[in-house]
Amino acid sequence: MRKKLHASWCFYAGVWGVILGIIFSQIFRCIVIKSWLWLVVAGIMFCFTLHFARYWTIPFALIAGLILGNFRSFSIISGKAYMSNLVDSTVIISGNISEDPAIDNNKASLRLNHLEIHSEASDQQIKVSGTIYVQLSGKIPELERSDRITLTGKLGSNFGTFIGTMYRPEILKVERASSGDIPAHMKHWFANNIHEFIASPEADLGLGYLVGMKSGLPENLSTTLQAVGMTHVVVASGAHLGILISAAKKLFGRISRFASTLFSLLLILGFVAIIGPTPSMTRAALVSSFLLIVGYVGRKWTPIRLLSFVAMITLLLDPTHILNLGWQLSFASFFGLLVISPRVQKALYGGKHPSWLASMLITSFSTSIICAPILIYNFGSVSLLSFVANLIILPTLPYAMLLTFLTGISSPIVWLGEIFAKLTTYLLDLHILLVNFLGEKKMFIFELPATRPEFFFMYIPILFLLCFPILQRQVQAIAQTKKTCYNKVHEG
Repeated sequence: MRKKLHASWCFYAGVWGVILGIIFSQIFRCIVIKSWLWLVVAGIMFCFTLHFARYWTIPFALIAGLILGNFRSFSIISGKAYMSNLVDSTVIISGNISEDPAIDNNKASLRLNHLEIHSEASDQQIKVSGTIYVQLSGKIPELERSDRITLTGKLGSNFGTFIGTMYRPEILKVERASSGDIPAHMKHWFANNIHEFIASPEADLGLGYLVGMKSGLPENLSTTLQAVGMTHVVVASGAHLGILISAAKKLFGRISRFASTLFSLLLILGFVAIIGPTPSMTRAALVSSFLLIVGYVGRKWTPIRLLSFVAMITLLLDPTHILNLGWQLSFASFFGLLVISPRVQKALYGGKHPSWLASMLITSFSTSIICAPILIYNFGSVSLLSFVANLIILPTLPYAMLLTFLTGISSPIVWLGEIFAKLTTYLLDLHILLVNFLGEKKMFIFELPATRPEFFFMYIPILFLLCFPILQRQVQAIAQTKKTCYNKVHEG
């Protein structure tokens, strides 16, 4: 009788089948599965593999996942194909503003989803899955996240994760719910309070740290942050949630473990509502929530399995995330933090705990080495200065976020708001001085050709180093089994 495996082997084979199915579908735009009947077949096949978990059932679990991943991409690929046929024609588009509009100097950039398209060739409103990029100019009405806007203009071709573009369209109608997007209102109210006490660019950097509002950053500072490799600090993600969860545990951990977990989850939910469900924010919220819940019930979840499961969920929610740079960097940095860093630390220190400085260096190195191929492919440059910037900025980031928060909420008491604003400005000035100083050291920034896929071969030795201990343990186990059998035969 063949050895029965734990069902989790087949489960995660199915998880990776979904991920690979979506990757291949989005990159090669190849859709094979279009009927719901295939989902029934995939469901039956997957349940069978979970019940009769054997080595030979793993490929069937993988195939079931590939079917689901390919089917989930069908609506997005169909939307792209439909929009491609309308390029350069005049259309009427209605959609919801999915993220906070970036408004600057009579220009606004929007992302619209939940689309309805009306073209001159058709008299029907057709619903299309996907997101389009819109750039407005001239007199722009008051817009906020979740507004439904109707535009007319010439449709442009797709790029990146967007199934279409529109530049300088005419606004026909803007609809807003009676209450509007309450979390978005709170964020803008808070941002206005910050700007009353703190000047730019310090206020913009502080809001980038606290709530991920990077659209207000001056272009030169944004470019320098990118060159130094510190753009992740102004994108709300796992680092920000980690700081909030740590604060919740310190405040409510004295009451009970349940209170600590509950308020941490509520903080995550509130923070996501304020920031919006961006790819990096969705990933960070899911990872943090799963870790909290699993930790509370006393179970363990290996980092690779956790990241695989969260990747599958986020890609099922929106398959275009696989093409989103923020999603890619978010998972790469978490992989470096949860998988690479502990193994580097164990290789260098064994079972001992490294010093604070050594731990920061190992974490910075691990995340940087994983993110490097993605950054080189997209931007054509890599900076060695991110190690230095991480060592100085990341330890003081919680204090910058706290002081920015205290400045905003103490604004009704003017004298108290001014005190916090002074302290916040001093700290943020130091961050800006450091970033500008490092940005001038061009000898540590290496320019390389962009969009060259061969840079991803850097992952091969990393994967080998990760798999080597597993293979070594398997070889040792087989050798031990043979030795035991040999001894039993000779003893008999």
